[in-house]
Amino acid sequence: MSNNPAILVFDLETTVQRDGRIIDNSPFNPKNKIVSIHWLVIEDGKVGPVQYCILNHNDQANPDSLQPFIADSIRCDVGVAHNAKFDWLYCLEANIPLPSKVWCTMIGEYIFDRAQGKSKSLKNTAERRDVHRKKSDLVDDLFKGGTGFEEMPLETVIEYANADVISCAEIFIDQKLDLAQESNAGLKPVFDLMNEMLLFLVEIERNGIKIDLEVLNAVEAEYLAEKNAIEAELTSIIEEVMGDTPINLNSGADMSKVVYSRYIPDRDYHCSVFNIGSYPSGRKKMPPKMTAGQFSNAVRKSSRVMKKTVAHQCDSCGGTGKIQKFKVDGQPYKNESKCPKCIGNGFIYELTGKTAGLKLSPEKPGDASVNGFKVDKQTINRLLAQAEKKENEQAINFLSKFTRLQAISTYLDSFIKNIQFWTRPDGFLHASFNQCMTKTGRLSSSNPNFQNQPKGNKFPVRKCVVSRFDNVILEADFSGLEFRVAGELSKDKQIIDDIFNGKDVHKQTAAIINQCDVSSVTKEMRQAAKAYTFSPLYGGMGANEPDHIKRYFEEYFTIYKGLKVWHKSLMDGVMQNNIVRTPSGREFYWENPRRMGNGRISNATQVVNYPVQSFATADIVVLSCIRALRGFREQKLKSKLIITVHDSIVVDVFPGEEQTVKKTLASAMREMADEIKKRFNYNMIMPLDIEMTSGKNWMEQVDINVD
Repeated sequence: MSNNPAILVFDLETTVQRDGRIIDNSPFNPKNKIVSIHWLVIEDGKVGPVQYCILNHNDQANPDSLQPFIADSIRCDVGVAHNAKFDWLYCLEANIPLPSKVWCTMIGEYIFDRAQGKSKSLKNTAERRDVHRKKSDLVDDLFKGGTGFEEMPLETVIEYANADVISCAEIFIDQKLDLAQESNAGLKPVFDLMNEMLLFLVEIERNGIKIDLEVLNAVEAEYLAEKNAIEAELTSIIEEVMGDTPINLNSGADMSKVVYSRYIPDRDYHCSVFNIGSYPSGRKKMPPKMTAGQFSNAVRKSSRVMKKTVAHQCDSCGGTGKIQKFKVDGQPYKNESKCPKCIGNGFIYELTGKTAGLKLSPEKPGDASVNGFKVDKQTINRLLAQAEKKENEQAINFLSKFTRLQAISTYLDSFIKNIQFWTRPDGFLHASFNQCMTKTGRLSSSNPNFQNQPKGNKFPVRKCVVSRFDNVILEADFSGLEFRVAGELSKDKQIIDDIFNGKDVHKQTAAIINQCDVSSVTKEMRQAAKAYTFSPLYGGMGANEPDHIKRYFEEYFTIYKGLKVWHKSLMDGVMQNNIVRTPSGREFYWENPRRMGNGRISNATQVVNYPVQSFATADIVVLSCIRALRGFREQKLKSKLIITVHDSIVVDVFPGEEQTVKKTLASAMREMADEIKKRFNYNMIMPLDIEMTSGKNWMEQVDINVD
């Protein structure tokens, strides 16, 4: 790139498709089109005039020529846009050439924000930086009312989009000046890294994921059958423990009554006792500190014991729940009224003297919720241990089935339905991968979410991801990356020794939490144990876990003493200068940190979590993706990079390219020490390693040799 590269600043307006509340603005929806392109060129420090071409607008019969935009695009070195991935995808899908480098001003704001959570929208960025304002008032009401850019008055579209280009150009110039300041100089490598990663995401989103909808529909049918069976079993248990009291399995308040055998007569009083809610600033209130006796007394004061009921048909309404009222002249009112005696239920519920529910006990103030007491997954796991200790077989059975029901509901709603909705008519799914959503730089995904699916070969939804080449899906996954990075950053001698000696720390963890010998640990147990290996690295203390797992957390830092010292140094550093930096130069900022009574600081979990998760998944994984794409292009591979999830890369392999893909991924993911040194001026001491699997779909995978 020259010292004074030509810069193309551009913005697209497009059509969108609406399905209820869902707005689909994807370039992969065959109905969507580019309405207009607006741009200017910055050259030799001078900002040129805004130009535009109208391509698909109802007020213009013939589209403008694209040649002026293409000519400027070809001669420019860098393309600048806010949320540039969106504009990049649309242009490439329309075969419009773009500069070889990208600068996304939204990514720029994200990096400068240092995990503060400020809005990265063009409008708020322009206001915050006091540059040319976005003219949202011109189109907001029209768009909310269902009017697309292709239908709005043409002069409105032009004025609105031209203002966007000017705003983006001024933000870009402002960001360049900020980046040149000494206090921000260390952020430059992260700018380069994230903008290069944007082009990798463009590649995988364009490649898409081949979906076998018949397989997915079959998985859905299996889940629905299992869900119905579990609901029937849970309903039977509820009838046994609650009598005739109506209970909704999807109601947190109802499930709290079933699990804890208590109800809340006064919600406001209950919330005040346990400090539930948020302050006017939006900050969440913290549970009060209580002794065991104080907590037990507070539970008794804010809640009452549930009793079983027997239902009798209401004699006032005959079981209908409604009664007919009459006017003064004797004429009946048009609509029947709710029966006051049964409150519209049709039944009178008579209390018996028997305690209802499963008779489990909340254990701490943090268990209280606005609806009574928590029934989330983490709390239920702890209650299962309580039920086992009490030998309450009915509670064990109920909680185990309820946990499975919650999981199935998530699989059906979050994964299956969303995959079905977003799979295009050609059978390809083009999920969106987002760089500026998480605090750490770790990717998230949407439309649908591919980041939070259960890993391994036991999640049948993954069977629907198949090869477009009728070949294999290959996944390369970093081995113990977060653990290695924690050792890298903390220089903990024991972690370093464990890695260099090839110790399987996940097996060690699995043996402890499953209370078995290491030799008895299965692959599934090892996979499930990973969360526990990582949790202490991220500041986890095991507060909500059974006793034997709590002991694991307590002993963790006696084994890895250097990690504990590093955690303390991070917290001390934040108390002094509010900042944590990673080897890549990425920074995180905490305003007004406070030292707590236990020696830790406010936001301690984030302070020790962010550098590990960020350097692992936002820097090392991201760099491996960039290197993989570079390798695929250099070798002109026909195989397609299709997904990156947490610390893995997934490839749809073209027949005959299996060995080349393996070698390319191995090189991209393991052999990056020299590039880390070159980019970040950082010398890695920890080796990186990967595991690979391959199979006819993304679930039915077998281990394969990496070398």
